[in-house]
Parts: sequence; structure tokens; C-alpha cells
Amino acid sequence: MVEEDTELSRDEMFDILSSSRRRYTLYYLRQQDQPVQLTDLAEELAAWENDTTVDELSSQARKRVYVSLYQTHAPKLQEAGLITYDADTGEISLREDAPEVEPFISNGDDDVEWFRYYGAVALVNALLLIGVVAGIPPFTALTPIALGTIVISSFLLLSIVHGIYRWRGGNDSSFEIGEP
Repeated sequence: MVEEDTELSRDEMFDILSSSRRRYTLYYLRQQDQPVQLTDLAEELAAWENDTTVDELSSQARKRVYVSLYQTHAPKLQEAGLITYDADTGEISLREDAPEVEPFISNGDDDVEWFRYYGAVALVNALLLIGVVAGIPPFTALTPIALGTIVISSFLLLSIVHGIYRWRGGNDSSFEIGEP
């Protein structure tokens, strides 16, 4: 029986996500707007695992994935409170109150390429420094202390924004499954 307020520790989450089938299951369910049939999920996972299309799958490949989902993976994910699964109807879906799994199953589409922001700040600061050293007005009005303050502040501000992004669930440093 699953408690409604299931809180998973980091170790429990890593244990659950140690199986690629469970990661793929969560990844697939995250993309769906409504519950799906376990048979449809099994076909998609089998196609990903066999690097083929659903139409080209053998019945043995479908059955192997279906049985493991039915007997092992769906019950484990349901017990952890990450999915809802009705064995009678065969419907399975990602629970809406399972946001803690998002950083772990991201395929990287939402990742911010922070190196670009840091590079842009460095470029702007370098141009500012060149303007001061070359004596180009209005940059000549900057003192060395003002220039240093601008450079340090710009990187400090970007670092704070980057930290807030990660703290609020950004995906740039997470364990990712990649798109199968």
C-alpha cells in the first residue's frame, strides 16, 4: 500500500532509477497527457531497447518487456508513489505529485547551456576592459576599481542566477537517461 505523501530519499530514488526500464517508463509516461495501456508502454520500451519500430518487433520481445513491467517494474514504481497503475484495466500513468523525479528523467531538452552565458559575460567584460585600456570614451571614465567591481559583480550575478536555476529544478547537472 502506498502512502499519499511518499517522500523518497536520494538512495531510494537512485535504487528505483537503477533500471533502464523504469527510467524509460517514467520518461515515456511524462510525455503522455493521459493514462496509457501497459501493453502500449511495453511495445514502446521494447522498440527502444531493440532499436527498432513497434511494427518490426517480435512477439517474444514484446512479451519479455510486458512481463517484466507487469511483474516487477510497474509494482515497484507504484509502491514508490511515482505512478498509478490499475492491473485490472492495464492503465498506467505518471502521478502528478511526483515532481522529484523530473531532474532524473530529463532528456536534456530543457537544459540551459550555461557556458554560453558565462562566455557572453566574459566577452562583454573583455570588451569593456579593451575600451578602458585603449582609452575609448566613455570607457575612460571608469577607474580600475569600478571596472573590477563591474567584472566581479557580473559573474557573481550570473552565478546566483545559475544557482537559483539549479535549486529550483533545472536539469543541467542531473542524471539523464537521454532519449532512447
